[in-house]
Amino acid sequence: MNAEKTPVLIVGAGPVGLSLANELGWRKIPHIVVDEGDGQVRFPAGENIFSRTMEHLRRWGLSQALRNSDAFPPDRPRNIGFATHLWGWPLALFEGTSNRGAADRNSPEGGLFYPRKAFDPALRGSAEAFGSDLRYGCRLISFDQDEGGVSCLIEDVSQGVRQTIRAGYVAACDGARSMVRKELGVNLVGAFGEGANFAVYFRCPGLAARIDRMFGAPIAQVHTICDESRAYLTSVDGSDEWRLSIYADLSNLPVPAEVVSRAIGADLPFEIFRAQPWTGHRVVAERYRVGRVFLAGDAAHLRWPKGGFGANTGIGDAVDLGWKLEAVLKGWAGDGLLDNYQSERRPIAVRNTNEAANNRVFDTMIQPNPILDRDDQTGVEARVRMKEDLIALRLREFVTPGIQLGYRYRNSPVCIDDGTLEPPDDHMLYHPSTWPGCRAPHFWLAEGSSTLDLFGRGFVLVTSGAEVDSGRFQEVADDMSIPLAHHHLSGREAADAYERALVLVRPDGHVCWRGDAVPSDVESLLATVTGRVAAAGCRLESGT
Repeated sequence: MNAEKTPVLIVGAGPVGLSLANELGWRKIPHIVVDEGDGQVRFPAGENIFSRTMEHLRRWGLSQALRNSDAFPPDRPRNIGFATHLWGWPLALFEGTSNRGAADRNSPEGGLFYPRKAFDPALRGSAEAFGSDLRYGCRLISFDQDEGGVSCLIEDVSQGVRQTIRAGYVAACDGARSMVRKELGVNLVGAFGEGANFAVYFRCPGLAARIDRMFGAPIAQVHTICDESRAYLTSVDGSDEWRLSIYADLSNLPVPAEVVSRAIGADLPFEIFRAQPWTGHRVVAERYRVGRVFLAGDAAHLRWPKGGFGANTGIGDAVDLGWKLEAVLKGWAGDGLLDNYQSERRPIAVRNTNEAANNRVFDTMIQPNPILDRDDQTGVEARVRMKEDLIALRLREFVTPGIQLGYRYRNSPVCIDDGTLEPPDDHMLYHPSTWPGCRAPHFWLAEGSSTLDLFGRGFVLVTSGAEVDSGRFQEVADDMSIPLAHHHLSGREAADAYERALVLVRPDGHVCWRGDAVPSDVESLLATVTGRVAAAGCRLESGT
């Protein structure tokens, strides 16, 4: 029997695999997604959707629907609280915005708090609308690649029927236990098993109202300091459903009902849906590409869930890989562009994985003290000091615009160095910049759209300040069959935001070149940023 053919096979239909399906679907690249599960999300995790991720969802036409959805109350503030015990003394309140009110001066899209049990179906519906071929209940049995493609043996889980799919490329989004990664012989490097934890997903009517009263404000997540197991609770739906996590000994797993009862008190009835142990790691795959097979998401990196970096980092992987696959499959980029998937995304994974591990270390530096529960002046003073410690050590986990918007592809072979100093890189602060490798800055245009809305379909040459004759760029791009558009920004404020007279922005919205004049060798410049040739001697031609 002849094998079924597809340009791209995606293995795994979690948030990362579905995001890659959306990115490829939006780019009109045919693909098949296989997942051995049924698409149901049985344990909630990863509610924190970053601003940069929302910018990608904006391009796919999803952001506004999710922002106004009642899957999490759109006007409920996403406040983070710390207390001695769940019914003890409140210690600190880190204020957050609501989903609908999450405006951000540095982005057209603020962050979002959204339960995965609603997020995955939203991504799935969008992918199907783009024409994705989603096949649940199908698993990858084996694969064999050669110079022309990858032959993949797929099995229908319920029927036992097998078929071969011949793919041009395979994207492994099959999670932490990735079968693809293991078959490729790619190792995860770093520190495994840094800590053990236990989580319970349950429903408890009345719990939200009681916690809100305790802090005098709506609470999306509450952490306990003096609780023996350092329990913290996260609201799943902004109402009755919660996820409770504790540090635990996995050799002696606790009873879920006892964990919940001890944390919330015996007087509130609750219903347990599911409980599971999990382990915190700090590891990243040594390679992201082996021939025609790529790793993305948890298949490539595992970290502590301290800061919400997991799915967001993986979705960033999907977007970076997606536009590069389109460029190579449509013939306007070289295979070297796909090599740069690893050189760009792996350092981001290392950065985010280490930051999550740091947050865990800072959490362990907060030590319980029985004085915190005293109802006298000594207790008051101890709680004031603890609040200061929490701000110093724990606020960084929840305020991360630098992580969300400020990551840059430094030393990327397809981003041309202009010889200037790299701008500040601070995880808590975002410094907009057009330094090559950075995300192009958001700036509101006269018609009410964002500069970010200009990017996606191909390269965009953004000019600002005095008009520059950029015709040579367009002429060379047309000759090389590279999609290129031009947009001029008017006004001093726009010119200040984009820093140079000419800024070349990639389909993923990252700057790959900038200068104050059209370089003499536009051909070499465009050949470099599309991975057709290695970067050599382009910096001096940058016009800066």
